[in-house]
Amino acid sequence: MHEGRAGAGRPRPGQRLWQGFCRLVTAVYYARCEVAGLEHLPARGPVLLCANHPNALADAVVLQAALPRLLHPVARSGLFRNPLLRPFLKLQQAVPVRRRRDPADDPRRNEDAFQMVYELFAAGGAVLIFPEGQSHDDPRLRPLKTGAARMALGARTRGPAPVLLPVGLNFAHRGRFRSRVFVQVGPPVPVPAADEHDEAAVRALTAALARGLEAVTVNVASYDELELLRALERFFALRHGRYRARGMAARQRALQRLAEGHARLRALVDDRRLAALRRRLLQFERLCRHLGVRDHQLTVRYRPAVVARFAARCLAVTLLIFPVAAWGWVTSGLPSWFTRRLSARLARGPDQFDTAAMAAGLVLFALFWSAETALAWTLAGPGPALALAASLPPGAAAATFFRRERERITDSLRAFLLFARRRHLKAELLARRRALERELARLVRLLRRHELEATRDHGLQLGAGLTAEPRWKNGADTGGAG
Repeated sequence: MHEGRAGAGRPRPGQRLWQGFCRLVTAVYYARCEVAGLEHLPARGPVLLCANHPNALADAVVLQAALPRLLHPVARSGLFRNPLLRPFLKLQQAVPVRRRRDPADDPRRNEDAFQMVYELFAAGGAVLIFPEGQSHDDPRLRPLKTGAARMALGARTRGPAPVLLPVGLNFAHRGRFRSRVFVQVGPPVPVPAADEHDEAAVRALTAALARGLEAVTVNVASYDELELLRALERFFALRHGRYRARGMAARQRALQRLAEGHARLRALVDDRRLAALRRRLLQFERLCRHLGVRDHQLTVRYRPAVVARFAARCLAVTLLIFPVAAWGWVTSGLPSWFTRRLSARLARGPDQFDTAAMAAGLVLFALFWSAETALAWTLAGPGPALALAASLPPGAAAATFFRRERERITDSLRAFLLFARRRHLKAELLARRRALERELARLVRLLRRHELEATRDHGLQLGAGLTAEPRWKNGADTGGAG
């Protein structure tokens, strides 16, 4: 352990390379990575980043890619015994901690880990910890361990307190290649003037950190409720006949507001009414999915200009992208197929699929591309081999892009032909949708009316308290005088 602490906090030459590698992997695997709240992250000085843990080792990779600071993750000691992971953990100056649930470890021997964290803070480092303790696929945060609070309080007694930041990792679709991820850095959690042995302060700081993490994540009771909220968010994206494109940050805010509103509605409305609404909404989505119709296609008017733009896009994709994509299928089809199969076998749960896919893809693509380049070198010489190697990444990217474009084009053509063949179908779907909109509007009005009444009652109570005559003026509290 003392060898791991030598030079703690001083960036090593390979750490910037590791950050660049994380950004490359994240850019390849995820179609989009949005970040919000970077104004809360100081450019220098000690920082303790506390993140939720929904996606195994992929979480640390995404955070190092998304944030500008070099991160030193706190990781369970068992990972350091893995010969493949150990060099990467050493490169990041990761901190090994022992957990109660690991039979080979004794958590009472974590003094060295805490000392290493304090040295990283003293050097102005940014430490990353996942206070839930382990990765999971629950739709809400798990109870936090107290280690993060103890680290922050212990550092305060030994020097300047680190900036304690909650960080939310929100994945649109875990386990899906080219999905999206949203990273939200919350405002700092104040660290009280206490030490790590003050159990009351530790519990209070852990509770404050939990509230901070809840503010940057979506937390619901079940996946059924999460499915309903996502369906509502998609439904509300089309309002008043117009489809609103929205980024991950807007979707996150919408899901959080919907979760709060749903929780309040459950106290106001009969469960059967909410269950019936959920059933109707999901039935509408399933019907549209069965017909191959997306919500925004209900508002498309097939004017000549719209058809001409669609035809031009199809032509451009076919002439410009398809030849490169075909080359990508030839050279990268096999490693892509094997990556999907192997990652499905390696992942032991939904929270591990992205990690398994990243690891399997790195190994398999490196092996296949190296073999193809070596074969070209043997058969045609260095020039063609280098040209082949240079063409492999663009070909794979074009194949991925063309697959998405093909799906969009096919969906649009299917909807166009369906509405042309069944002319009344669009009107029927819109009528069903408007009926759902009216029911949702009634529930929203009910919720707002209840909020207004609660605000008015609170104001009346407050006013009554302010205008009440003091008891001592009418002799009711004279202290027994006279």
